[in-house]
Amino acid sequence: MKTKQKLLIICSAIILTAIITNPNQAAHKEKVKSTITAYYQEQLTKDKTTTDNGFKALGSIIGNSFINSIVETAVSSDNYFLFSVTKINYEGQEKTIGYGVFGNVFLFSKIEKAFNK
Repeated sequence: MKTKQKLLIICSAIILTAIITNPNQAAHKEKVKSTITAYYQEQLTKDKTTTDNGFKALGSIIGNSFINSIVETAVSSDNYFLFSVTKINYEGQEKTIGYGVFGNVFLFSKIEKAFNK
């Protein structure tokens, strides 16, 4: 088999794999939810003003419900076959905050840093 044919087969396999494993909108929303939820849970555990675990549990339930509601309405994705992008609609403006490829969703580093501060 010639080198050009091998290269064509390898490139075709990579492209086909990218198309098949491109994350769907649910995967993008789940990544945003998990990032925000992890941040929120960390903030709840750091809160030293309340020692009542029942209050913190209630706060966690309400917070998670709020996060799910916001993400479901504000986060979307655009599929470009080989990859997809995560978008958020905030105050009437749509911003790209991440991308998905080969079955994974990645948020841009400044979004991750904002939640890790």
